[in-house]
Amino acid sequence: MQWLRQYLSGTSGGGGGTGGTGAYADFESGTDGWTASNISGGPWSTTAWSSKGLKSLQVDIQMSNGSQHYMFKSGNFSFTGSQLKATVKGAGWGNYGSGLGVKLYVKHGNSYTWKDSGWLTISAGGVANLTLDLTGVDKANIKEYGVQMIDASNSSGQTSVYVDNVYLWN
Repeated sequence: MQWLRQYLSGTSGGGGGTGGTGAYADFESGTDGWTASNISGGPWSTTAWSSKGLKSLQVDIQMSNGSQHYMFKSGNFSFTGSQLKATVKGAGWGNYGSGLGVKLYVKHGNSYTWKDSGWLTISAGGVANLTLDLTGVDKANIKEYGVQMIDASNSSGQTSVYVDNVYLWN
């Protein structure tokens, strides 16, 4: 129960990259070292939306047929939980077509082995709570973790995507 008290009080970890069961990123004081690729703006900490606290991480993306976008943190990390969790929201504008696919992922080990949560699809304004089971992951050798987004074939226009409350769960 101690980890739950720490998580709910926001005192367990912040944006650090080593062990613990607390939040790995809450974006309350900045980007927490996260970056992004194939985006048109960001990432930055924003008050436009959050799932916990006052802020989240935002990127702007240009949607097109099958385009992939990433928000992530790279480095050398050691995870102690059994699941990695994050909340993702799509902004209420842009043509999402049949939806924006989102998944949580890690790259681990010396060969950067990929493992992900599987796809969830969100529409404009939609929220997804992502959970990645870390079974089989070299948790002492995490190289990168983040959120991958892929546009539907019938999507177009610009939108924003928000990520918040990235944490480990025992």
